[in-house]
This record gives sequence, C-alpha cells and structure tokens, in this order.
Amino acid sequence: MLQQNGFDESMIRRYSKRIFGFALAKTGHRQNAEDLAQEIAIALLRSVRSGKRIDNWDSWVYTLCFYTWSNYVNKEKRHWRHADIDDVPWVASGEPPQSRIGEEDGLERLAMEVACLSKRHRDIAIRYYYDRESVDRIAASLAIAPGTVKWHLFEARKKLREGLNMNAEAKSLSFKPVRLGVGHNGTPGPNGEPNCYFQSLVVSNIFAAAYDKPLTVEEIARTIGVGAAYVEDEIDKCEKSDLLRRTGNGKYQTNFIIETLADKAEESALLRAGAETIAKPIYDAVSSRLDDIRALGFRGSDANDAFLLWAFVPYAVYRHYGSVKDADYYKRYQPPERKDGGKYIVAARIIEEPSEYERVIPDYDIVRKYVANGIKSRSSGPYSSLQMETWWSGLQWRYFDAPQLSEMARIVELIESGEAHGEYDKLLISRMVEAGYASNEGGRLKSLVPFFTKEQFREFNAIVDEAFAAIEAKPVLENVHDQFVRLWKKLAPAHIAETEIVNKAMNSGGMIIFAIMEVLERRGLLPLPAEEEKKRLTTILWSRK
Repeated sequence: MLQQNGFDESMIRRYSKRIFGFALAKTGHRQNAEDLAQEIAIALLRSVRSGKRIDNWDSWVYTLCFYTWSNYVNKEKRHWRHADIDDVPWVASGEPPQSRIGEEDGLERLAMEVACLSKRHRDIAIRYYYDRESVDRIAASLAIAPGTVKWHLFEARKKLREGLNMNAEAKSLSFKPVRLGVGHNGTPGPNGEPNCYFQSLVVSNIFAAAYDKPLTVEEIARTIGVGAAYVEDEIDKCEKSDLLRRTGNGKYQTNFIIETLADKAEESALLRAGAETIAKPIYDAVSSRLDDIRALGFRGSDANDAFLLWAFVPYAVYRHYGSVKDADYYKRYQPPERKDGGKYIVAARIIEEPSEYERVIPDYDIVRKYVANGIKSRSSGPYSSLQMETWWSGLQWRYFDAPQLSEMARIVELIESGEAHGEYDKLLISRMVEAGYASNEGGRLKSLVPFFTKEQFREFNAIVDEAFAAIEAKPVLENVHDQFVRLWKKLAPAHIAETEIVNKAMNSGGMIIFAIMEVLERRGLLPLPAEEEKKRLTTILWSRK
C-alpha cells in the first residue's frame, strides 16, 4: 500500500476519474484517453516514489496532467489528422509546462473552445489566426465572399468569448462523462443497430447532453468537452437513424428515453408496491394447479415443484402482463421503422457507481433484483422457447437460441422414438447435457426443462388463464402498466413520442415479473434454486406442430 508523501490508495481512487476525464477531453477518443491516462498515472506514481515533498496534491496532479499531455502530443501528433486545433503554441515550444502554468491554462481553454466551434467557423478561424491566411485567400478557396469570411470570423470570436466566460458547471459532462447501458426492444438493424452506435463514450455523452433541451453542435461540444469535429461526425450518423432529431436553428435533441438514477428509484417504488400486493395470490393460483399441469405429461414434468414454479410463475405473469390491453393497442405502439433498417425502441439508462444506487434507491438490497439480462423468445421451425435471464439464474447470458432449440427438439424426438443415436445425435446430446438442459445417465436420455407438445401447451395456457381469471389478475396487472405510462409521461422530456413512452412503460412495468419473484423468494415460498439448476432456470419449450 502506498503511504509516501501522504499519498494512499484512497487518493488513487479519487484522482483516477479526474485523470481519465482530462485524458478523454484532450483526445476525444476512448482508446487514446486510456493510453494518456495510463501515462499520467505512471508519471504520478514515479513522483510519489521520488520522495519529493508535495503540499498541494490537486495542483501537482494538474501540473502532471498537462506535462504528460504535452509529451504525449509531441510524440503522437504525427499520427493524428484531426489535431490541428490542439497544436497550440505551448505544446510545440518544448518549454516545461510547470514554468508556464498560467499561460498554458488559458491556451488550453482557448484550444478547447476553438475545437468546439462548428466546422465552418473552426476551419476559417484556424486558417486566419493559426495559418495566417488572408481573408481574400480564404474566400477564394471556399468560393464565398470576403465579407462572409469576416462574418464567420466575427461569429467565431464572439463564440470563443462566450465559451471562455461560461460557468464551469455548464461543462459538467467534460469532467464527469456518463456511461449509458443500452439495449433495444424490437428488431435490430442489419449492422446491430442501435447498439453499434454506442460503442464510443463520446456518443453516449452527446445523447446525454442533448436530452433535456436542444443544443447546437457547438453547445454539445462545449458541454462534453470534445472537439466539434467528433460531434459532427457522430451526429450525422445518429440523425440518420432518428436517434437524434433536428429541431431547427441548427439544434439537435435526443429522440429516445434515457433513464436516470432518480427515474429508477420511482420505478422501483411502483414495482415493489404492486408486487407486495399480488405476489402471493399469483403464487397460490399457479401452485394450486401444479398437479393439473404435471398431469399433461410434458417432458420434464418430473422435476421438483420449486423448479417448475420458477418457470411457470414468471411465464404466467409474462403472458398476462403482455395482454392487459387489446390487440389494437399493441399494434398502435409497435416500434417504428428506422432509416438504418431496424425496427426498434432504444432502451437506455445512465450507469452509476454501485454506491450511488444504494444511496439513492430505498431498500436497494430488495429492488436490485427487479432486473433481467434478457427475456428471450426464440423460434426454430415449428418449435419455440422462452427463457428469462434473472437475478436467480445469475444474470448470465445463456446461449439458448435457434440452434440449441433445434437440438433440444431432436433430443425429445429421440426420447419418444427410442431410435438409436447417430454420431451427430451423440454430439448434440453431449452439448445439451453440458449446458444443463438434458441428462443421459445410464443411457437414459431425459429433458430437464419443460417441453410441451402443441396440445399440451394449449392446455397449459388454458390452466394458467383459468387460474389468473379466478384471482382477477388482469385489472391489477393493467393498473401496473397504466401507472408506468403515467410515470413516464411525467418523467420524459416533452418532445418524446408517445410510442417511446408506452414502450418504455411496457418494458419497465414488465419488471413486475421479477418483483413478484423477489417477494416469493423473500417470503420463503420459492426456495433458492440449486447451483446446477441455474443453468436451465426459467426456461420453457414447446412445439407448434
């Protein structure tokens, strides 16, 4: 543990985020930022180990950041094609930053403000002030009037003054960039849209900056502390996908919902209140019909009661929550067709430090289980499956897609026909045994998950529907949905489309499935699954032929 010069591990944690924020603001690229941040950290470690007395750590770390940045630029700028605006005089001077700390601060701020200008303002300002080109030469090369060049220079100077005088709080995202957790509801685009758009931290922060109100490219750039050239390039892609909308006057606004920590707290409160009311009646309704369901004779029906209820209770809630409105309602709020070829709604949330969730969300130890890593509905030929990645299955992503579904269907076919296993059969059996979905003890092949025939599945659904009708579950679940629609009409910015709001309500309200499971587990009605059972927990398969 470091204990030199008063520097310890807590200070490493304290400064690491600041160092990375500085590096990202300077480079505008995550990989470059990580490289620069690592070099700064190494320089900081060396200075600590030197034994030199340091009275003001904030000032010293600040100085090291700039010194390392200077060296980094001098070393790397030959590889850069976007760095003209950053090659301010102090960088190329070779003079140690410590001796020019006052001047470098101003120059760095000025360079950052130049980087935040729109492309035309930025290009003309650099050519005039940095490259010393005349107004006439710039005008001729751009095929515009000299007066237009002067207007651009005037506007650039005005915006630079405004930027330099802006309150630092307006740039909070440049010091504390956000990370978005992103998924989607619906069909992705051919290149994995929308998830592929969010591979850059810059993109996430563009969306966060322009969420509450429309901003120009320059305003976005200043807010997130990244050169406008990066912002322009990303905005162009995101506007084509309708994830950003142009609002007029050269401004853009995020066109989907971003869930914040405060939003999550309100959602969790609704889910807990609803689950505490309905969990026990739903459990009683399904468990009281378990013998009737078993009597259908589906494959896997000999599993223990708890394992089957871990599958049947969430399936029943999923089935009925997804049909609390009529068919026209769901048709009306289908995800929109996107210009990128997808048909989806973006599901985004700001990722916080774990301690923040505990600080902001009441009873976080309980409500943190109201999550899913996926509710996966799959089909392969005449077969279908539903698998939920829950807290109790470890929130892992179990690969159970069309190929695995086909292999389980073949296993059931082998069980029913009794035919000899070919070489390929032996291979797929070994895969499904290893994955935990089947067993083959003593040569006796067996499905370890519920697998229904078409008729059995129809009767299973009829039993579930009767059980839910008996406790009048539909109006309770419909109320959960309606509460979430009202909540998101309140929380979402005014420009967000109703389709986005209703889909968000469907998705967030659907977490009532897992809130109900949490209540049943906490009250001891559902014992925790065995470690080996987690491989196949909450998985149902059926035939449609």
